[in-house]
Amino acid sequence: MDIDLTGRTTQVITCSKCNCQFLFRPSEQTYRNGKPSLCPNCYRKKRDEQKKKKDKLAAERRKREKELERIQFDERLKSWQVVALDDIHPENDNVLYILGNGFDMMHAVPSSYYAFRDTLGKNSDLRFMLETYLTPEDIWADFEDALAHFYMEGMGSRFIVDSWLNDFNAYDEDAQVADYYLAIEAAANPMTTISSELPRRFRRWVESLAVGTDDRPLKGIFRNGKVLCFNYTEFVETMYGISNSNVCYIHGCRKNKKGRPKEDLILGHQPGASDASYDIKDRYASRPKDTWRRYLLDSAQDEVFRLVAESDRSLTKDTHSIIAAHENFFSKLSDIENIIVIGHSLSPVDRDYFAKITASIRNIEHVRWFFGCRGLRNLDNIDQTLTALGIDRSNIYIFRTDDISVTPLTPAQSPASSQRVPREKKLCTSPSGKWTVKSLHSELLIVNNISHCTDYRITFSYPTNCATFLQSDEYLFVILRGSCPGIFFFHMIDGHWNFIRELEHIPYQSVLNRRLTRVIQNNEQLIFVYNNRVRKYSLSDGTLIANQALRNARKQRYDGIDVSNLFIR
Repeated sequence: MDIDLTGRTTQVITCSKCNCQFLFRPSEQTYRNGKPSLCPNCYRKKRDEQKKKKDKLAAERRKREKELERIQFDERLKSWQVVALDDIHPENDNVLYILGNGFDMMHAVPSSYYAFRDTLGKNSDLRFMLETYLTPEDIWADFEDALAHFYMEGMGSRFIVDSWLNDFNAYDEDAQVADYYLAIEAAANPMTTISSELPRRFRRWVESLAVGTDDRPLKGIFRNGKVLCFNYTEFVETMYGISNSNVCYIHGCRKNKKGRPKEDLILGHQPGASDASYDIKDRYASRPKDTWRRYLLDSAQDEVFRLVAESDRSLTKDTHSIIAAHENFFSKLSDIENIIVIGHSLSPVDRDYFAKITASIRNIEHVRWFFGCRGLRNLDNIDQTLTALGIDRSNIYIFRTDDISVTPLTPAQSPASSQRVPREKKLCTSPSGKWTVKSLHSELLIVNNISHCTDYRITFSYPTNCATFLQSDEYLFVILRGSCPGIFFFHMIDGHWNFIRELEHIPYQSVLNRRLTRVIQNNEQLIFVYNNRVRKYSLSDGTLIANQALRNARKQRYDGIDVSNLFIR
């Protein structure tokens, strides 16, 4: 069939590779580069093959870069006092251990932020918001710092806020206050989602972490000293027998304490680090001429900034309050003679803690510092921290951790049957029982239960998870929800199923939205009733035959059968 790329109609196209039929929506032209010759399955396979080649080349490049960095690291270490790990033997218990995430990772704990990302899954709303609205190129390399750098223009610019106000009809004369606030919440949603969902998902991940080795490579350096632990896990206690009374979990611990509520796990960026994110260049030159619209837009933009700032505050580490809450621990550090830092990145976000340590020790100028170091970046952070704290390098010693290796525990062998394979999912059955609609990931199948054969098969770009018949076997609607919602109309013609069209939406408003209150079916039409609008679609060809604003539309009477339960969750 001829393909009209300029049209607005969802089309049925035959894949040039596997010859299966698939639906192509106008909104997909951007990411498919306007060339829908392959079905979504073949397109994904081609894209995955290209990604594998790209990843292989990137891995080879990283390997070369890593080797070059190791050579530079070896050269830079010549200007430092380097000691072997086995030669570090504190003479008494006046020692402070400072542990970072690298300590857990040395013991095969999958505790990097990349591991956290992977547990979110590719389809996570939280991951989408993080990777879309945080601006660093690689947010997972220094995740806490990345939380301070967000795309404010994509949430609070006049253009974005104006679009959301239009979307929710907040400018209409009969608009409700709720429409105004819904638009504001929608604009600020990326940051409010991050601030509300991140702590919950982060705790779930932290509570799942486990040690992945029986080796204890640091057993020679631990005495009964003090431990300042920046990790949320209690592994220093369980692996090296350190008493809980000697450990300060400065950012909280996942460990349940009998009779006490769970501690909050503190995650966030340095105070003030996000200030530059609010300095946006609003390029939306057009300003509403109407005074009321201009006032509404200005006040809505202010509210969006307020909501984003509240979310940002919850993602900020208030180091002064945290230090004050653990003053009892710091007050016991006055006699410390040795400080051993293991697996800590020495990021600026934690520098206030190191300043507190140096201020708490009586003879700080005589203290010996031992820094575990695994690379150039780590070495640079050590140098910057010492400079910021005014500590002389004469008592600074470096021990390498990049050559520490452990034997991972062997995972139990999973049976072949446990491997994930796509499974058919039943979506609905027709009123007569003749037809069953099933989904196989993104593929839709309409099965004749009498002949036990598939009468119709078509592929979507997204997994199909909802379908419904009306009051007869004649009309079928497949519903996509989520970020790309839509309703697809199938009609029985001459005893066989045919795709007719996707129900047309209007600008800024999908057919399924929060304002939808009822759906009515009569002999000729399917009527969608919103708060103050009515849309009517023909049951013969699915076209939009009426779209009218109607004050208090939801309170009007309509002829036909109420089928709202089939479309509204």
